[in-house]
Amino acid sequence: MDEFRRPNEQHQPFIRQSVQLTGFDSKEFQTCINKLQQLHQTFSRQVPEGNMEPLTPGQFHQFDTVEFATRYFTSRRDDPNGTEMPFDQSTDPNGVLARLANNKKYFHGEDNKVLYYALKHVNDESPPR
Repeated sequence: MDEFRRPNEQHQPFIRQSVQLTGFDSKEFQTCINKLQQLHQTFSRQVPEGNMEPLTPGQFHQFDTVEFATRYFTSRRDDPNGTEMPFDQSTDPNGVLARLANNKKYFHGEDNKVLYYALKHVNDESPPR
């Protein structure tokens, strides 16, 4: 079995957090995927060919999925004036990612920030918010 290896500088451009959603074959979810594909086609006509990654729904068992991801770091080459931000404790509780941020090639900025949301009931009678 491979032992866990801590990420290093060479992994930095690829480290990301993602979430994969499925609608378990519901019509509403399939409608959302269809709309995402239409939007992707519209956007892809506005940029030079090859500059957008293809939108390919994934699969969980036999069900379509869509994945959303954000990278933890931005290249200074892509954003030379970007402002560095500290990692939130919930994102990097052991400081592993923060230690990687101490170089001149990549930084953790606003576009890399990970936000967490939770569904809460206000009271037993109201719908969740």
